[in-house]
Amino acid sequence: MAILAPFRGILYNQEKMEDISLVVTPPYDVIAKEEQEKYYQRHPNNIIRLDLGKDLPGDNDLADKYTRAADYLKIWQEDDILIRDDLPSIYYYQQEFTLKKEQRKTRKGFIALVKLEDFSSGIVLPHEKTMTGPKADRLKLMESCNANLSPIFSLYSDPGKKIDRIVEKRQPVSPFIDFFDDKKTRHQLWKIHDKDIIHKMTDAIKELTLFIADGHHRYETALNYSIKMRERNKSFNGNEAYNYVMMYLSNMDDEGLVILPTHRLVYNLNDFNPDLFYKKAEEYFHVEKFVFNGSNELAIRGELFTELEKRGQRQHTFGMYVKDANYYSLLTMKNEDLLNSRVMDKITPVLRGLDVNILQAFILNGILGISDQSMKSQKNVNFIEDGDEGIELVKKDKYQLIFLMNPTRVKQVNEAACARVRMPQKSTFFYPKPPSGLVINSILGVIPD
Repeated sequence: MAILAPFRGILYNQEKMEDISLVVTPPYDVIAKEEQEKYYQRHPNNIIRLDLGKDLPGDNDLADKYTRAADYLKIWQEDDILIRDDLPSIYYYQQEFTLKKEQRKTRKGFIALVKLEDFSSGIVLPHEKTMTGPKADRLKLMESCNANLSPIFSLYSDPGKKIDRIVEKRQPVSPFIDFFDDKKTRHQLWKIHDKDIIHKMTDAIKELTLFIADGHHRYETALNYSIKMRERNKSFNGNEAYNYVMMYLSNMDDEGLVILPTHRLVYNLNDFNPDLFYKKAEEYFHVEKFVFNGSNELAIRGELFTELEKRGQRQHTFGMYVKDANYYSLLTMKNEDLLNSRVMDKITPVLRGLDVNILQAFILNGILGISDQSMKSQKNVNFIEDGDEGIELVKKDKYQLIFLMNPTRVKQVNEAACARVRMPQKSTFFYPKPPSGLVINSILGVIPD
């Protein structure tokens, strides 16, 4: 049974901060180094100083980016830059965004506290593997700030949209926060502190399983922190704030839920030979080449992306570009029987239909000889969300080749989570991300009645 609770969020004071877009950021794990500096320069009170602070010369155990984050949080609250709500609330949140095809979509959800549960309970389920490095970083930040600076993004299945109907009946007309970010995504936040609505929402969520979409590292960190705190406090009663974590919850049956692909950039391959690669690939894949010249390259690239998406509706298909080539390639798996071949032996059956696993087993491991360990440490493979940008990086000799992917489907995420198996890292890219700094949750004290 998932336990939901309202909370007194800490938010930017709009009397002092009229433009909230200046102080929030995307989640820490999608911010590149140069973007970190951009957010530092954008505003002196930008959440980047808390969520992804800089390492400075002379840092030590007593003074580092984590202690600075705690100091900023304390000072900003003392100066009323950040203020805590008087009433416990659930925060209804909408993101209106545009995809590449200029299609405007809206994803609905809400931000609330969810009681931390071990994955073995089946109440909250992961879908991706995690690494130890990010968890150690997030634990230090949590221990220093005693706060959740961004929500974990989770999904639930509610085909009848019961929770949406509960909220929409009593939703205030005007949002409390309303702004556009750099990508022209509109963010709107409403406060719900009507006890009757909150009670109905908490009742409805009890019946559902929650699936983590983004924030696996932060969830596991929060869970480990709560276990550690309970061991220290033998008289705990379960209502302590550290037993909960801030989540953004959205309905996986909502038409506004979007998963984008994450493409694979390959580098550090010794003696890579494209002709030999294609010869080996033809054992498993039909290979088609989209030849271009200087004047029609972008048009041909567009054709490749269109065909990749179209073919991906019914087949396992990858796009590909190799440095210095005058063509793009489309690799389509010859038949579904290959999913049960020896190449896929190490992969659990429910995950064999994932394009990311097919690429890894047949091509990255099998043909290119990239080990699973090299994948984890990113010695040979990097990831990028923008396919056009990835191709340009290959052209600039930053990488040797790129594999262009179709997105993982929501149904596949659900199936993997329900089967209690985890997908490889970077299997999904839910878009857009809920930002850091929109609402902050203190993990000190107890959950309000």
